[in-house]
Amino acid sequence: MQYASHIGRFCETCLSRMFNRMSSSCAACDRKFIIVLVLVIVMESLVMVVPTGFFVWHHRSAKFPLCSMGTCFNFSRCNKEQLLVYSYNDPAPLNPPTYFRGFPDSQLQTSDPEKACLFFVYSDTETNENAWWWQKPHPQTLPFWNNGMNHVIITFADRWSETNPPAESIGMASIMGTELHHTTYRGGFDISIPLPRLQQQSPPELESVKPFQRKYFATFKGTRYLSREGAFRSSEAFRGMHNGKDVIVATTCRQETNDKLVRWQPWKATGCEEDQRVYDSYDFVDLLNSTFAFVPAGRSPASYRFLEVLSAGAIPVLIADDYVRPFESLIQWDRCLLQFSTHDLHRILPTLRSLPKEDVVDRQCYCEQVFASFLQDDSTLVGSVILSLQQRMGS
Repeated sequence: MQYASHIGRFCETCLSRMFNRMSSSCAACDRKFIIVLVLVIVMESLVMVVPTGFFVWHHRSAKFPLCSMGTCFNFSRCNKEQLLVYSYNDPAPLNPPTYFRGFPDSQLQTSDPEKACLFFVYSDTETNENAWWWQKPHPQTLPFWNNGMNHVIITFADRWSETNPPAESIGMASIMGTELHHTTYRGGFDISIPLPRLQQQSPPELESVKPFQRKYFATFKGTRYLSREGAFRSSEAFRGMHNGKDVIVATTCRQETNDKLVRWQPWKATGCEEDQRVYDSYDFVDLLNSTFAFVPAGRSPASYRFLEVLSAGAIPVLIADDYVRPFESLIQWDRCLLQFSTHDLHRILPTLRSLPKEDVVDRQCYCEQVFASFLQDDSTLVGSVILSLQQRMGS
């Protein structure tokens, strides 16, 4: 109740100040409209301060229409012998490049929409990102949209709303994205895909190094978020796992959003200078020489670190809530990685240290098989996308 009252007073103060500013500059405006608009803005940007014992939801999950392959897909368009895809646009997400870039040149691509089984819509365009959320171009204007039947919207955005139309308005289209949540995921219809690697090359000598023969037991080097969804990285429970010996947690506060926040709320930067000294003293590639590697959620549950860790032969330790792991219908992730919620940080190291050595060796072995078979490079990733689509259609 005390937590709720704090949030209530915070919202009341924000609304009062914003309302006075807006209404004084627009005396003719409808006061009710202003109140509604301000409420929407506050709810969209409210920083979540979640007490111990609660999940850190990454934001309001997009709520898609109820759909399944049986109710929202026309199988008569598809030839099981050859899955043909018509793409409306080339895959050109803003940053970073994606493994879909080679798809238009594949044998599955067709320029004839009448022959297509699936229609790909790549939504991470500059136009979509720059448009206001209520003005995002809607795919219903596409010539073969047909209320989204057999359409797949592909997005790598941290948030659905960044480059996509309102989730409830996509009709019968399915989603192929990096940010899918169990609370709204339509199993057997949507497909979770991984973010690409930023570090394309991992030291080849690490591939043959077995668990417990590696330099470190568990490691992480990355951004410490001071607000919003990834703020648990600033907690003592996360940063306190660092012991400077076999467990390294090296974080930096130097990030665009953090920099802006600190200018207004300098107390948020508590501990940042000390963290930076630790961060500067460790090399990212050297830290991949670890039995386990932490993969904490940031602005999104998905992380570029995921594939980087797997490529180096380390066992991923996911720290995320409500996250649909990539290609989960193809991969038995529980045989490879370990996953903890953001309110169970205190359990991570005791759990890892208690694992039998045989279990750890088996996990690394399966992780290596998964990476080689489904995630190794752009060609392998596209192959995994195709396998997932074929599995959806019973091919």
